[in-house]
Amino acid sequence: MLLLEEPYISRELAEFAASRGEAVLDTPSAREAAAKYQVSLTLLADEEFAARCRAGERLYTNSENALDWLYTKSGNDELIAQVEKLKNKAEMRRQLAPLYPDYVFRELGMDELLALDVQDLPMPCVLKPSVGFCSLGVYTVGNAEQWEHARKDIREHIAEWCTQYPASVLGNQSWVIESLIQGTEYAVDVYFDEQGEPVICNILQHDFASAEDVSDRLYYTGADIIRSMLTPLEEWFRTANTFLKLHNFPAHVELRREDSGRIVPIEFNPLRFAGLSCTDLSIFAWGFATYGCFLDNTRPDWERILEGRDDRVYTLMVLNKPENCPEVTSFDYEAMCRLFRKVICLRDGFYDKYSHFGILFTETLRSDWAELESFARNDLTDFINCARHS
Repeated sequence: MLLLEEPYISRELAEFAASRGEAVLDTPSAREAAAKYQVSLTLLADEEFAARCRAGERLYTNSENALDWLYTKSGNDELIAQVEKLKNKAEMRRQLAPLYPDYVFRELGMDELLALDVQDLPMPCVLKPSVGFCSLGVYTVGNAEQWEHARKDIREHIAEWCTQYPASVLGNQSWVIESLIQGTEYAVDVYFDEQGEPVICNILQHDFASAEDVSDRLYYTGADIIRSMLTPLEEWFRTANTFLKLHNFPAHVELRREDSGRIVPIEFNPLRFAGLSCTDLSIFAWGFATYGCFLDNTRPDWERILEGRDDRVYTLMVLNKPENCPEVTSFDYEAMCRLFRKVICLRDGFYDKYSHFGILFTETLRSDWAELESFARNDLTDFINCARHS
């Protein structure tokens, strides 16, 4: 079953649902996607969809905006409990605390946070909402100046963030301050089967432009990443699930692997894979839909899939707005796309409502890596037309 909601439903996801006759909750967003992509969806009313959810059918959603329905109308208390222990980052930390006795984290209310003295911070640290999405409200803090910048930015933008996403997606009353996790960052689309065994459907490496960067600009996958990280990640998820006890459950998990090899989670995003339909990268790169693996209870045959692909890197790039971006009247997507050898898919628009201009998927040869490295540091201002310039 599929629960499709804003902020973005992709053509690939809508066509997947239509081609299979997958049960889809009847929502305005689902109807809008069906009309936009001219597909026929099998729409079910709340009562029938909830009954099938309570009966244990597998449920996948593209967006955490859908969690409001789950909490208020599904009646599936077991599924709600699984979601809640992951969606709240502080609760996830408490669940996995036995694995990380040296890890420092604190949960604070908004007033406590804004009144906190810099001397009380475990430097370096990360500050983020207990419930959040798409790097909103996430700050790396290594000194007093960065701490003051974070507090000022929160005061200025919290009201705006809360108009963009419902409370189930971006909570604004509780914040987490935690130790900065060092190492290489990965984003993993994984589900736990009936027995709680992890099934990894994609692994993306997440690179940053600098130590202070917390953006979602550059994610990429390739045969070498899958081959090197598949086994250690499977082992880690298996260990973590002895505490989390998830089953028939998809998640998008961000984590880091330290130089020692230890894997430390950053966050679990429940009931979905990569957000904004970015999980479709698996279709462009590997030829299969991650959500199809979950709904069908199948495991990717990675040995076969990766054969002959060692010279390719497949990317997804969130085209985030620069800091203090003025009102945008247009964006030159064509000029931006000319920076790349091969654009697989461009999802444009977005900038009138959200904190980014769109999503870009590319295929890059390993020998052309410089085009990605350069773009990771590009603030995109060369492609922006702003109201103040008109």
